[in-house]
Amino acid sequence: MLARARRERWRNPYEHVFLLPGAPWDHRTTSSPQTVCRADAAARGPSAAWLYGLAQRPPARPHLLLPHHQRVRIQVGFVRRSRHLSPGDVHDIDGIVVLTPTFWLISQAPDSTDDRLLALAIDARQRRMLVYDEVVARLDTMPHVPGRGRLLRVLRRLASDGSDSIFETRVREKLHDVGLFPSATPLAVPTIDSRTVHLDIAFPAERVAIECVGFAAHSTRRQLDRDARRENAIARTGGWLVLKLTWDRFLHDWHGFLAELRHALARSH
Repeated sequence: MLARARRERWRNPYEHVFLLPGAPWDHRTTSSPQTVCRADAAARGPSAAWLYGLAQRPPARPHLLLPHHQRVRIQVGFVRRSRHLSPGDVHDIDGIVVLTPTFWLISQAPDSTDDRLLALAIDARQRRMLVYDEVVARLDTMPHVPGRGRLLRVLRRLASDGSDSIFETRVREKLHDVGLFPSATPLAVPTIDSRTVHLDIAFPAERVAIECVGFAAHSTRRQLDRDARRENAIARTGGWLVLKLTWDRFLHDWHGFLAELRHALARSH
């Protein structure tokens, strides 16, 4: 087989790894540890986030986590080892071994800021992937794992305010800092078809609202369709203008969004 592969020039991405003619070679394939390095590894970090649907695109190279005692001789991507990885910390997604959401979040903690870790936890919790008690229980068995203190801080914030309202609370705080005072809580708005929708952050007098959205809230066709119908109902009910704010833009382009909001509020007068 090896002679044939070399004779017919099969694709040879890694040492001792050949790709059958016509077989796809994409991130899903390269993220399969059994395929590329024959080890008890699991997809981690950006690779796991993509497999879970928390990232729109895969990273350029696979990110894998191995038990500490294992070594691989070929460079298959970004490989790390963990003394804490156990069989219960991995499961299967379409034939690919990947870290469980709990251990995936724990493994992200050492290299993430509090805000980045909170963003990941918010999206995971919105998808009902993350269970607070399970993460805390796993951390209790790893008192010296890197990033433990940071992750516990983030988890306390999640537990005290709920995943959706944390984002909204942070936005309200930033608005108060610049002298803008929207509704203190989500505003219930009756629609013309006898439904009631709740606007995350609303300026009732100006009929302007801010919706704090994460990728998880719009990751399927059904969710996207539901969101579009909801916004149409809001627009037909008293002409509300709804501005969407993502967590990423909140962190990296708050001033740009604030300019858009001020313009919308000014136009309403």
